[in-house]
Amino acid sequence: MELKKELLFEIILFIVGIMIISLFYSNNILVSILLIIIWAMAIKLWHQKHDIYFFIAGAIAGPIGEIICIRFGAWQYANPSFFGIPLWLPLAGGFVIMLIKRISETFVKIEMK
Repeated sequence: MELKKELLFEIILFIVGIMIISLFYSNNILVSILLIIIWAMAIKLWHQKHDIYFFIAGAIAGPIGEIICIRFGAWQYANPSFFGIPLWLPLAGGFVIMLIKRISETFVKIEMK
């Protein structure tokens, strides 16, 4: 994939994820299903072995940080499912970390060109 098209694809995936969460946050199951679908499409279209590791790290570390902050009263979610976080948050955390990694790698490739 051409680098600029790859960057555009990654940014569009990020925007779609944000839109899904923003529009459907009150339905945790729907958001979870939609995030799984776009994550699966992203992995199918461009996948590197270590993307899965970044996804898992973000899906674990992100919600742990959120749960701690919620416990200390820093913020709260409008529709929490467990431990003060919504069901879809681990998916979003993993997806965002993976996208940040991919976008930064694409920027580096463009810079090197």
